Amino acid sequence: MASARMLEGIRVLDFSQNLPGPYATFLLAGWGAEVVKVEPPKGDPARGLEPFFTMVNRGKKSVVLDLRDEASRPALEALVRWADVLVDGFRPGVMTRLGCDWERAHALNPRLVYISISAFGQDGPLREHPGHDLNLQAMAGVCHLERDDGDRPRGAMLPVADLSTSLAAVGSITAALLARERDGEGRYLDVAMADSVLSWANLWGLGIDFAGQAESRLAGGGPVAHVLTRPLVRHLERLKLYAMPQYGVYECKGGGHLSLGVVDEKHFWKALCEVLDLGPMARLPMQSLVAVGPVVRPLIARRLRADTAERWNEKLREAGVPAWPVRTPAEAAAEPQVIARGLADARGWIGSPLPSAITLDAPAPKRGEHTEAILRGLGVATQASAEA
Repeated sequence: MASARMLEGIRVLDFSQNLPGPYATFLLAGWGAEVVKVEPPKGDPARGLEPFFTMVNRGKKSVVLDLRDEASRPALEALVRWADVLVDGFRPGVMTRLGCDWERAHALNPRLVYISISAFGQDGPLREHPGHDLNLQAMAGVCHLERDDGDRPRGAMLPVADLSTSLAAVGSITAALLARERDGEGRYLDVAMADSVLSWANLWGLGIDFAGQAESRLAGGGPVAHVLTRPLVRHLERLKLYAMPQYGVYECKGGGHLSLGVVDEKHFWKALCEVLDLGPMARLPMQSLVAVGPVVRPLIARRLRADTAERWNEKLREAGVPAWPVRTPAEAAAEPQVIARGLADARGWIGSPLPSAITLDAPAPKRGEHTEAILRGLGVATQASAEA
């Protein structure tokens, strides 16, 4: 479609490694941006992590430069002048030592959008401290919220610090490009993993605080918002209280599990009770369901164990109740809805979720695959680059 390449003509110079930066530039490539991955002579260390590396580097080009070698300076400067966006994934100070910090890059290309992605940001007492996804989850409170069966803190199974940062980076870059269209000026963007994941975790954390402050209200059947997510449910269970029996995951016949997603919608609750043959329960006020959870939850659980998750899902879909079986990632990629949306390829790999993104069928580039062609196109002698 005509809108699929909304960033066509935008050139991205990607110095990042691991996940936050590369996934952000993968999403930009899905909108048609030309992404050139700049790698050291030995390549991105993440090349040893397959299929992860290929999944987040599809459709990109690779240029090898030894940024510590002065002979690479002409090639580096030519690339900076060529680019619309530069993505820095190093700790603060590294790009300065490599001669490609914001001040230097901006002098070469005043229209450049320069984004620095780091663990803790470009200022503050932890600015130079290293950190990866799990460390940032711990700092932001995610590990406190996500508990194992022994009530011990643990990291979320998804790298939420990495991925929230990727989305923050994409939003920041596209906003800066839009602003550049208005005033012609480049921008410097400071995106911290700590900031990104904290903004997500805070939504859950407020729910935990709410539980502690409103314990007596819950016991009395007061209104409860849908901030009652799984960590809060566990918290309330430790307090011998039950949160929203109509919102949770239940085991079904055969060992499968089914999620029920009724929050405060009376029509969904009535339909659920009808399907589960719990007619009298449909008359309960929604605000009272938390208080009567110790009675209602076992009734729902017993009914759902009478049939498989798939059969219940069919019945609940027909009744218009928000519910879905628990899937593995591979099963999720094979869902008809996912296939209809064009998100999964033949391998079951999920593409960009952004609207109007193109399908990136090209593989991840070989190390330095495009060094010679790109630098020659910029009028730089390829001898100035490291050997690919």
